[in-house]
Amino acid sequence: MNVQARADITNRAFILAGKPISLVKESETFLQDAGRSGDIEAYTLVSYNPTSKKWVVFEDETATDGTQIPAGVVLQAITEAAIKAGDVVNIPVLIGDAIIAEDLLVIESSKTLDTIINVPTNLNKSVEQMLRMIGIVTEATVNIDELENT
Repeated sequence: MNVQARADITNRAFILAGKPISLVKESETFLQDAGRSGDIEAYTLVSYNPTSKKWVVFEDETATDGTQIPAGVVLQAITEAAIKAGDVVNIPVLIGDAIIAEDLLVIESSKTLDTIINVPTNLNKSVEQMLRMIGIVTEATVNIDELENT
């Protein structure tokens, strides 16, 4: 079995304010992605697939199966090996009522908070607006650790 090592040396909080404990689903399942390249990093924007009833990474705002709508943020990393091997269980997902650090949020496939979602037709909402609708608000923060040796 392969083992992937990871390091996260940030000591900054991702959740800045709110009552996220009541809105964290603790043991969610992520759908297998046999073609996945790279880990799913902690704080990655995710969507819920209503057909499989499992979570997937938000990466296609033009999808028509429900995954075009960002629905939460995964709170722990998932290794590439794990997601390729099968469904990954017991993953916590933030689903609302929190202010989060914008610069720590990971959005894959070159998408941004300004990416426009138009499915269903003429929805015309940005990723940021869709997150606000479920109670997740992004806030710009300053990493003062970066200023330490300048």
